[in-house]
Amino acid sequence: MKTFVIIGVGGLGCPLALALRRAGRLVLVDDDVVDPTNLQRQILFGTADVGRPKVDAARDALLRRGALGVEAVRAHFDEATAGALLHDADVVCDGSDNLATKFLVNDACLRVGRRFVIAAAIRHGGNVFPVIPRETPCWRCLFEGLPDDELPSCADAGILGATCGQVAGIQAKAALALATGHDPDGLIGRVAVCERGETRSIAFRRRPGCSGCDSPTLEVSE
Repeated sequence: MKTFVIIGVGGLGCPLALALRRAGRLVLVDDDVVDPTNLQRQILFGTADVGRPKVDAARDALLRRGALGVEAVRAHFDEATAGALLHDADVVCDGSDNLATKFLVNDACLRVGRRFVIAAAIRHGGNVFPVIPRETPCWRCLFEGLPDDELPSCADAGILGATCGQVAGIQAKAALALATGHDPDGLIGRVAVCERGETRSIAFRRRPGCSGCDSPTLEVSE
């Protein structure tokens, strides 16, 4: 059975987990609690879940919906926790709303050779970016590093719940393609861009001298 590690159980992580619940074992990673202001896009939660750890509420909701297996890990994904969280992963799915976390997911997965797919959504659009280490371009090939100016958060800029569902659906397809090697939509090696209900994919090459792609491969330990 394939193991999908989902980092961030929010607007993207909830519909993503729902789409993958019968595809394999899910490991949900988040250290936050359910907030009533986010219920319109975090579709696994209801008002009775407010104040509960997201991973616990999401695990219960997924098991009620026939998930094959769900592990709830209430933790922040960072340098200290990355090794243990990625140890059994077949595919890592980033649905966080923090740009720094996305770079950390990219770098950690490249170092330990785990396939991964990063997704982001804000306002009316988003993007999905699957990566096979050493074979396809990585997140840093596209976005070299953190911008100097702080980007607006979903809380500041707003986001449609339907946009989260659209982006998460594409991310689920990409995760399955990475897990099975079957890519009918041609997502691998491309970035899918969603804008106001329409989706297009853009191919690009690995960037020479990319600090992510050129990082040494490490063995994962418990």
